[in-house]
Amino acid sequence: MSILPERLDEVLGEEIYKREDSKLVQYALIRLGVNASDTFQEFYNQYAGPFWEEYVPFELLDIADEESNIESYTITSRKEHGFPKQYLVLSEMSANSVLVLDTVTDKVYTVNFEGGDELLLKGELKETWSSFFDFLKTYFNC
Repeated sequence: MSILPERLDEVLGEEIYKREDSKLVQYALIRLGVNASDTFQEFYNQYAGPFWEEYVPFELLDIADEESNIESYTITSRKEHGFPKQYLVLSEMSANSVLVLDTVTDKVYTVNFEGGDELLLKGELKETWSSFFDFLKTYFNC
């Protein structure tokens, strides 16, 4: 049984989205010092980004490929905004906001840098999606 949304392969069936080397995903997670959910790991083991869908107005980054990726954005957010290790920045900045995954709870947040980042760090920001699985279903409309 797949731990990814049912129709995801229909949406991302093109060859350009196929991950060539899943070890890149594991190496990036090790360097970031996090253990993300099985759904997160399975998604990035199978698919390579970046991704853009109109249902959620953010460019979803790849974890390792490309110069701008989850790893680089997460490291920058740790340095510049004091994000703790458990948070992964999933997206490009859009309207002064980013998508953030809490790898401990698997919740996904829309975090703006006009106070939302402070609420996130205090544990007071309400999640936008209760799991990475729910986020994928919405993002890819599947």
